[in-house]
Amino acid sequence: MSTVKEADAVAMAAARIFAQKVHALASDAVIKLFGSAARGQRRELSDIDIYVELPDDADSPELRERISDIAWEVGLEHGQVIQQVTYGKGEVWDSPLRASPFIKAVMREGIPL
Repeated sequence: MSTVKEADAVAMAAARIFAQKVHALASDAVIKLFGSAARGQRRELSDIDIYVELPDDADSPELRERISDIAWEVGLEHGQVIQQVTYGKGEVWDSPLRASPFIKAVMREGIPL
């Protein structure tokens, strides 16, 4: 698992602000920075990858849309592209998705926010 010291500083700053705004809407959401920014391998034009897992009782199309809006707003403020991937907890852990290479990679390398 990557550490904050290894993560890209610009990506980490934007990701933390994104996470604060999402946690204000869903305090129990699991939010992780993953991908090249988490590994310290981000390039100038790379996006910032963020995984969001919502508690099932908080998950809704409206909340997912708001989270998408937050990603654009924070990204714009920082001159970055934030690519968020949002799932409900049950959508991941009560389905075959939990065994996917994507979920395994996020759980392995993701930096909790």
